[in-house]
Amino acid sequence: MDVDLFIKKMPRVVKDLISREAFENRRSVNQEAIALLEEALLLRVGHAGQKRKQIEAVLEGYAGSNSSSRSAI
Repeated sequence: MDVDLFIKKMPRVVKDLISREAFENRRSVNQEAIALLEEALLLRVGHAGQKRKQIEAVLEGYAGSNSSSRSAI
């Protein structure tokens, strides 16, 4: 379901940049704002996912090294 979002007190420079991008991409300002928000969220989630995978790999490596040192005891 689509919902409405209203942004108040947006800096003029941000609005102007979105308007310029919208014109260049042949979109409305609203369509461009949605596209930019989607892109930013995908990047943020993607980076978070990569960090999470790196952390999990480090933890798995640490757990693996601890279990092998325990079995040697």
